[in-house]
Amino acid sequence: MAKIISYQRPGNLEEALSLISLDKHVPLAGGTLLNTSEDKEPLHFVDLQGLPLKGIERSNGKLTIGSMATLDEIMKNSGCPDSIRLSSRSELPSTLRTLATIGGTVASGDPDSQLIASLLVHDAEVTILNSAGESNVPLQEVLGESDSSGTQLILSINLDTGGDCVMEATGRTPSDTPIVSVTARRCSDGYRMAVTGVASTPVLVDSESPTVSLQPSSDFRGDSEYRMHLVKILASRTLDLLDGEK
Repeated sequence: MAKIISYQRPGNLEEALSLISLDKHVPLAGGTLLNTSEDKEPLHFVDLQGLPLKGIERSNGKLTIGSMATLDEIMKNSGCPDSIRLSSRSELPSTLRTLATIGGTVASGDPDSQLIASLLVHDAEVTILNSAGESNVPLQEVLGESDSSGTQLILSINLDTGGDCVMEATGRTPSDTPIVSVTARRCSDGYRMAVTGVASTPVLVDSESPTVSLQPSSDFRGDSEYRMHLVKILASRTLDLLDGEK
């Protein structure tokens, strides 16, 4: 667990942004990552729970999820697409889903996160507040940043709700975190496809050539060649399902 020097709970966004701009001041959302960190570096925790960032609103085919909405709240919200609800459920055990937030999930960029993959295929944008003001940034750009925390706040995640979406995964057992998973969505202008377990974060890929540019690393769960093989098989399977093939 990180060594906590101080704990502060700002009452508004401006105060929160000012605090996390200070040295060794880090935003605290659900605490499932910071409170289990093995890094012993002394830190100042800036608790975001007092900020108005928990809403989930759907309008005109768009969904806005406040960054402090918990995975449990998303899972139980009937206005969220099924793929978002299902991947929220699979992200963490039930005891942690009531604490973990979608903003924290995005900020962590876990390479195995099926929730992030689901957000990617739903064309998610992240509303960010920094010293220059608010801006909407495509999720894939946020994930590609080397340091997406510390000087900016994630306010919400905004996504399209239309289209059909399927997920396929392979793990050592059905209850394990998938070695590789593929999430695909069919919408009016074509397919979106995202893959986990092949890069430092979940990534969008070309549905026609899903392995192009991928260079997955190897570990005890599977080597690079095996992961590439899984991507091909799972990608083909998701497209068959979307096209109605058995």
